[in-house]
Amino acid sequence: MSMKTSVIAYVYAIVAAAAASLVALYSYDANVDFAQLEGAGWLTLVAFLGTVLSYRIQGSTFGTVSFIPYLTAFVLAPSWSTVAVVGAGAVVAEMVKPKMAIKRAFNVAQIVLAGSVSIGTYLVLGGKSLLEDPRFHAAPHAAAVVVFLVVNTLAVAAAIGFAEGKSILKTWYEGNSAGLVYDIVAIPGVFAFARAYVDWGGWGVLVLCALVLGLRLTYQSKHQLETTNKELLELFVQTVEFRDPYTSGHSQRVSRYSRIISQVIGLGPKDIERISVAALLHDVGKIHEIFAPILSKPGRLTPEERAIMELHPIKSAELVAKISDLQDIIPAVRHHHENWDGTGYPDRLAGKEIPLGSRIIMFADTIDAMTTDRPYRKALGQAEVRSELLRCRGVQFDPIICDALVNSADFARLFDQNDSGRVHSLTQILELVRNRMKTPAVA
Repeated sequence: MSMKTSVIAYVYAIVAAAAASLVALYSYDANVDFAQLEGAGWLTLVAFLGTVLSYRIQGSTFGTVSFIPYLTAFVLAPSWSTVAVVGAGAVVAEMVKPKMAIKRAFNVAQIVLAGSVSIGTYLVLGGKSLLEDPRFHAAPHAAAVVVFLVVNTLAVAAAIGFAEGKSILKTWYEGNSAGLVYDIVAIPGVFAFARAYVDWGGWGVLVLCALVLGLRLTYQSKHQLETTNKELLELFVQTVEFRDPYTSGHSQRVSRYSRIISQVIGLGPKDIERISVAALLHDVGKIHEIFAPILSKPGRLTPEERAIMELHPIKSAELVAKISDLQDIIPAVRHHHENWDGTGYPDRLAGKEIPLGSRIIMFADTIDAMTTDRPYRKALGQAEVRSELLRCRGVQFDPIICDALVNSADFARLFDQNDSGRVHSLTQILELVRNRMKTPAVA
């Protein structure tokens, strides 16, 4: 099934599952308590505020903090009517900003589905409205929060998995493991917000509004700072590469390859990000003036010039060391030219003495050299690169990483220029689908 068909069919399935889960919750208990529903309405309004104040993370991906008011509404008024109110509020919130219709449908459906399953779990485990029993009951309360977050995030991970042919569970883990601590904190946090409404009424809602706004500003500032820092690093790297016309874009490509290779061998999101930054900066030392005449020289290098060029990992590590937040990637940068058999430079490390990040960057750096046109040869193809990696297995390259890479279905991703190496958001996937639908086939 093509990506277009599979993703769109999946969205329709989520919409159908959301409708079915809401009907099932209605069948379980069709009663409507309008006193409880008032609180749910106020909290839906707070969630609407959180959605409207969504902040840009990257490209067309936005983050929101609206899931906390939704969860608070579910434990305050665990009923099908609350899910209906939340769903209606989500529909209105989706209409505020221009989006694809299928994206809107998915966003609303996943909230309704996760909310229905969450409330169903809460009720089955004996949970009651906090307006009736304001005590904290750990099992139903924790289960409701966990189920909501798992269903919600799995829905997105499944869409990515279908679109990119990846393992759904692996995609889910890569996208959510870093935020696990925040999810755990959400369990008592949701109860605290619900009690604030029970004890203080409208004032509790105002407190929640202030907290939502504060969280939004905090998260937005954090992401803006991270984005600015990354853009400054990329600008610096591009400045270095201007000296050598044959390496334009080299560091960005090596960073992308490193990210893909790290995913292939099963590293977590934090390690992947750390190694991709090290790969981006692995050659920044070449900005030093001693390398300028050599980089601009045509033809082969003399032994003396080659010895000078072998200093660039040291110079790169020295520059990276000047940035306090990047101290942990200094070894990966310094040792990215060490060979598995100990014949590399600058310190002739061998085997597992070489930092894992350096071993990965060695693969990525070499792959980019092989797949880039040079004055003396054309870029190598996928089969030739695989053959060359196997030839140098255990000599230049870590044999375990080599076997995992060349035998992985993700090996082909290295040769796909549209693959950024990142896990896409559903918005990015659907926009890619739409663009492909608009683009005529080329023979």
